[in-house]
Amino acid sequence: MNAEEMNEKAAAILAASEGTGAPDALDDLLEPGISVAEFRDALARAVTAVTVVTTDGPGGMAGVTCSAVASVCDTPPTVLVCMNRRSYVNSVIKQNDVLCVNWLSSQQRSTSDMFAGVGKLSMPERFGSGRWHTLATGSPCSEDATIALDCRVIESMEVGTHSVFLARVLASKTHEEEHREPLVYCRRSYATTRPTAH
Repeated sequence: MNAEEMNEKAAAILAASEGTGAPDALDDLLEPGISVAEFRDALARAVTAVTVVTTDGPGGMAGVTCSAVASVCDTPPTVLVCMNRRSYVNSVIKQNDVLCVNWLSSQQRSTSDMFAGVGKLSMPERFGSGRWHTLATGSPCSEDATIALDCRVIESMEVGTHSVFLARVLASKTHEEEHREPLVYCRRSYATTRPTAH
């Protein structure tokens, strides 16, 4: 967007916001921020848990590898899932209104790759690998994951390239091995965690 187009857009937003007490939209537009590359390089240094977010219902069964998951609050138990709007699974979740977040164990690297699209397997083929069952909503739950939270979507919003889902946790399952190592991603590589010395 060149300077003239930016000024025109800013003027349009300012005109639309007059009398509404909403100057934030204009401020956001004019704030330069950082580049996409800089943002991605910075977050590549962050440690994120690797999850597979699944769903099943009228829109069908689907799942995708996802690292943008966070807890929101415990009263009531709620999680947040961010997913690219171009993802096929995004549209399926919007039809089903349910999802299950499966935090993968360190033994599930191949599961992460498969649900990220490596090998280009169909959804039935992806769920044909590994052990899956269901909890409350009917969304697939991995028996090998360190933890799974089964949820109903209570709200969704569009932010830039992604949809943000707020989901109420209806059921949970933890792996029988209490100290099962998690699968994490950092510096563009898979890793796991180890306790630090006290």
